[in-house]
Amino acid sequence: MLADLSTYSLQDFLLFDATIYRGLFGQMTAALWPLALAGIALALVLLGLRRRLPALADQGAAMLLATAFLASAWFFFFGVYRTINFAAVYPGWAFVAQAGLLLLAAVVAVFATGPSRWGNAASPLTRLVAALVVLYGLFGHPAAELATGREAASLEWFALAPDPTALVALGFLASWRSRWRYALSLVPVIWLAASALTLYGLEMQTEALCLALAMLVGLVALVLPRQTAFEFARSEEAHDGTATRRAPPRPGEAPRIPGRIKAAGGEALLPTTRRQ
Repeated sequence: MLADLSTYSLQDFLLFDATIYRGLFGQMTAALWPLALAGIALALVLLGLRRRLPALADQGAAMLLATAFLASAWFFFFGVYRTINFAAVYPGWAFVAQAGLLLLAAVVAVFATGPSRWGNAASPLTRLVAALVVLYGLFGHPAAELATGREAASLEWFALAPDPTALVALGFLASWRSRWRYALSLVPVIWLAASALTLYGLEMQTEALCLALAMLVGLVALVLPRQTAFEFARSEEAHDGTATRRAPPRPGEAPRIPGRIKAAGGEALLPTTRRQ
């Protein structure tokens, strides 16, 4: 029995081939491309707002991602994918649950601009890597597919196809300060891993590798160290230009050295010395 199982490959368990799988996205995009275009535009706006209005941007991202997961579940898993794979409903319901969790986060979670009891703020490096993951999900993922030989009509786009939707979600979640970002990342990560295996089984190894690498970068951004309250305050002062600056010495005046005090008569003394 075990010897017989060893003769099977991952492709033997799939009910379709690469051509059929790619054709699903062509059908969906042809009918619903305005939805993908609107989703990409809103994601770019929220990404740009995140520096100035992080609380509003995070809340808007949660609502946008919830809509994108619902659309992907309805149009892909419960729609075109179900016609070739009877098990598509299971990840579809997982995407519906993910949408509900994101809506709950948008309503009840406290999106503060700095560290709080919910967790520490994302560092500049974390925000940069997270933004790159979002941009890859929006543009890099379809570009990689185009480079590997896919037709332009069958490319996968955010808010419709599950892979770019999960990647964009992972990027936005990585920039959140709340520790709940780990729980909210479970469904995207599990789906991305399963999708990479599916692509590999369909002999689309390059696309599988690109997807797996993007997922790993998103996971790194998710666990990168956060800023403490002190570090966050210092970075905000530096960004806003409100950090304390010392005035330069006037002509003929000795430079001021921190730690010195003035004694009677104007003589500068160190704090540990006394006048004799």
